[in-house]
Amino acid sequence: MKIVDCIGDVCPMPVIKTKKAIAAADFGPMEIRVDNGISLENVKRYVGSLGYDAVSVTRDGYFAIIVEASGQAKSTSTDFSSIAVISSDVMGHGDDELGRKLMHSFIFALTQLDSLPHTVVLYNRGVLLAIEDSFVLGDLHALADLGVQILSCGLCIDHFNCGAKLAVGGVTNMYTIVEMMKNGNVIRP
Repeated sequence: MKIVDCIGDVCPMPVIKTKKAIAAADFGPMEIRVDNGISLENVKRYVGSLGYDAVSVTRDGYFAIIVEASGQAKSTSTDFSSIAVISSDVMGHGDDELGRKLMHSFIFALTQLDSLPHTVVLYNRGVLLAIEDSFVLGDLHALADLGVQILSCGLCIDHFNCGAKLAVGGVTNMYTIVEMMKNGNVIRP
């Protein structure tokens, strides 16, 4: 039985490791090991969304999620019109340190999607994610390398005076952003 060790991993890594293990050509019965209830529920939900059954058991210090390779996983559809729209350098309201961690996790999760968004649009404080020394710059470069267009609002770049520091993607305008949002499936953090 294949073991997928996710002990010590934080969201979204257990789901991403599970996704990669299931996508492997030699997918057979596997045990996914996680050490917290949130990862347990997230992995079970993900496996169920693919049409597989999963049984979880508590072991010494961790949860084991057993997945059988019976049946065929559901196929995922490709939507080339989807865009991710990010308006801040943090995700949510409240604690900014947690908000940065959540934003980092969100953008990393975008890199792992089966169907990537066509474009990532950054506006307001979101443009600060695309400048030099940004904590998510590596993941934005990874998305760009995968063919995702990264666009930052020109008015916002001017407001924050960070045009010279733009390190990934290009500049756009609000009309273009509205057109893309009108015609696309919008993903928001």
